[in-house]
Amino acid sequence: MKQNPYENMDKIAYRIAFLIAGYIRGTITEKDHDELDDWVNESDHNMQLFEELTDEDNLEANLAWMDKVNAEQYYNKSLAAGKFKKPAARVKLRTVWMAAASVILIVGIFFIYRYVTKNMETKDPLIAEQSTLQPGGNKATLTLENGTVIDLSTAKNGLLNADSGISVIKTQDGRMVYEDDILTQTASVMHTLTTPVGGQYQVTLPDGTRVWLNASSMLKYPSRFSGNDREVQLSGEGYFEVAKNSSKPFRVIATDVNVEVLGTHFNINAYNDEPYLTATLLEGSVKISKGSVFKLLTPGQQSAIINDDISISNVDTSNIVAWKNNEFKFTDAPIESIMRQVKRWYGAEIVYQDKVTHHFNATVDRTEPIDKLLHYLEGTGQVHFKLDNKKIIVMK
Repeated sequence: MKQNPYENMDKIAYRIAFLIAGYIRGTITEKDHDELDDWVNESDHNMQLFEELTDEDNLEANLAWMDKVNAEQYYNKSLAAGKFKKPAARVKLRTVWMAAASVILIVGIFFIYRYVTKNMETKDPLIAEQSTLQPGGNKATLTLENGTVIDLSTAKNGLLNADSGISVIKTQDGRMVYEDDILTQTASVMHTLTTPVGGQYQVTLPDGTRVWLNASSMLKYPSRFSGNDREVQLSGEGYFEVAKNSSKPFRVIATDVNVEVLGTHFNINAYNDEPYLTATLLEGSVKISKGSVFKLLTPGQQSAIINDDISISNVDTSNIVAWKNNEFKFTDAPIESIMRQVKRWYGAEIVYQDKVTHHFNATVDRTEPIDKLLHYLEGTGQVHFKLDNKKIIVMK
């Protein structure tokens, strides 16, 4: 027996379909309308789908289509299940059916759309057949001061190193943790954590500070923080949750930029291929300085280092730290910015055949195949892609 495609409707998609149906019928509440607006504005893909489903011409055509596929049988089953009240007189049946059909129609089209596009992601000849690009994961190396290199993706869980009274441990969930034996007063040594293209890693430093390191990044730090401050060096991108210690400021050096805090949450993007270095504050306060120029950030602000100047702007921090939460999240983002992240996470070579000026919105899990993100972007009609082995060709 052929499986009914409606039996596996997921709850989130069903909720969106319900909201769209309420919008069409004019029965949507203000709260539900706000929820629908949030979903529509989440991505160009969502906006395009909403416009297609609420287009009057499409609705009329789809009502005719529902009649052809015996939609009344589905409606009768819904009546038996108590989903709709049966009309008192036969003459009112068509009116009630039209209202019910609008709900069933939108739900049906929504899930058919999801079903078809999901299958297209594995069949699109331009994208999937030649793709060898895979999403990244927990991959990094730890380099000790004596030159020993430990591959953290293959190393067994447990103790990795125990020099200088510091135990370096790999946890079961794929993190690295430093435990300092304060009774052992040996000299601190320098360690370097490096992530490759398509790699990320999380480390808890000896003072309890947690650092998430994005792909193609490097963090250099002492095995024990001694002296009057806590200083680390960063290239690439890192998210920091700094352990509070009023007597020892925490300082991140990224090229010639200095970020100083006592205890706070912030993100630093210092990739060489980005237009400029940025520091974004989520909690607490930070001091950003370059030479004699410095600025103080408050939560929700981002500093951009442009030449010798520091500019401050308000930003949506959820976009900035989406990578740390294993997501791609773009709001009004140029294609070049998106492709730089794709390059680092999937190990892709990016080639621009055409100039694309449109800005994009999308939210996609970073564990998804590259095909899914590219399909979301292509859904806008403003860009197209072709994959050739590890090369992504960007076209209009």
